Amino acid sequence: MERFLDFPTALGVCRLRWTERGVRSLTFGVEHEPGDPPPPWVAEAVQALSAHLAGAEASLDGIPLDLEGLPPFRRRVMDVLRSTRPGQTLTYGAVALLAGSPGAARAVGQAVARNPLPILVPCHRVLASDGPGGFSLFGSLEAKARLLALEGVRLRHN
Repeated sequence: MERFLDFPTALGVCRLRWTERGVRSLTFGVEHEPGDPPPPWVAEAVQALSAHLAGAEASLDGIPLDLEGLPPFRRRVMDVLRSTRPGQTLTYGAVALLAGSPGAARAVGQAVARNPLPILVPCHRVLASDGPGGFSLFGSLEAKARLLALEGVRLRHN
């Protein structure tokens, strides 16, 4: 059964949805609603996410994810992104190569645009070969630049 919890962050209200397997999705810019009482691991995830988005050093690595139902290619892309370290950026083409699908940069772009777990699966670390690329969280490159700045990366606009 899927449950949810809304909580405030430096980027606005975030809705975290989870199952017994892990976090299923993060959605920003929602209206705050009463949610479900979180189990301890969800409360810890909320605390880590809030701290990270406020600029504090907080590890997001141990937060379990529920990627069930994602097609194999999207799962591979999510795995590649999850393996990147804070401050590390990759091009869409590099992600395609690491995901075992050289030449599939556009497909990586589509997978990244549909990422249900921004921040936890750090799609903001993926850049176009000729500039920042896109970003669907709040629909803006400003959010991408802000997330990268938290990791010490200055985004250059071409």
